Amino acid sequence: MPLNAQAILAHPFADIEQVLDDKACMLFALSIGVGSDPTDLAELPYVFEEELQAFPTLPIVLGHPGPWMANPAMGIDRQMLVHGTQRLELHAPLRPGAPFVARNRILELVDKGADSGAIIVTERTLCDKASGALLARIESGTFCRADGGFGGQRDLSHDFKPVPDRAADQECRMPTQPNQALWYRLNGDRNPLHASPAFAARAGFPRPILHGLCTYSVAAHALMKMAGAAARLRSIESRFTKPVFPGETIRVQAWNEPHGMAFRAHVDARQAVVLDRGLATFA
Repeated sequence: MPLNAQAILAHPFADIEQVLDDKACMLFALSIGVGSDPTDLAELPYVFEEELQAFPTLPIVLGHPGPWMANPAMGIDRQMLVHGTQRLELHAPLRPGAPFVARNRILELVDKGADSGAIIVTERTLCDKASGALLARIESGTFCRADGGFGGQRDLSHDFKPVPDRAADQECRMPTQPNQALWYRLNGDRNPLHASPAFAARAGFPRPILHGLCTYSVAAHALMKMAGAAARLRSIESRFTKPVFPGETIRVQAWNEPHGMAFRAHVDARQAVVLDRGLATFA
């Protein structure tokens, strides 16, 4: 069955109400490597309930609408899906114990051609339930490798710009743990690709891979370190280019630009670029 553009664009999403608790805050931070040095006073507020803060990229795992793409009526070949892009805008801090409402919608559907696939861009907003104030906005681009050729718009509205063609201004190495995907999946993404060696082998990988969004948050953590304690992350975006295997070290390069901090992430052990065309802005 071919991709059903009309069904996708018209798909209704119910509002999702959640309350963020302290355990979810601390679990997310620990799952991306925060607190690996338990004496680091800059990281302690994300993993200790006294004066607890939500790590800035936590919104990416909140308010997810579930596996709606698995509905046969959508005509999506789920075995050929990959996470292509991610954008996050932060408008106000998340407060543990304060209810919020998540609203999901299809932002755009891009047809790259019968031989090039399609891209589904979804938008999620998190708003404080009591005041209605916008807390965060999340955009996710899913690349449907086998589903192009349905006759839709040809280009993404947002352009992910390449990093500067010069040496990076600074870089930061972030080790990951061999069991990090097993921790990260407890945030909600239970895809067996990140836990089952047999499933990973059937997908063509030698072992389970790290969640792309975990890599994204590890990169955000590196950028926060490079920006300094006084800087507050306001937005971050990037393209996913290659997977990371748990236990590998991620090297994040950064360029200080007038419009923000451009970045790219590598795994040197495999000479692989794992995130590209990245940009972070700070308050």
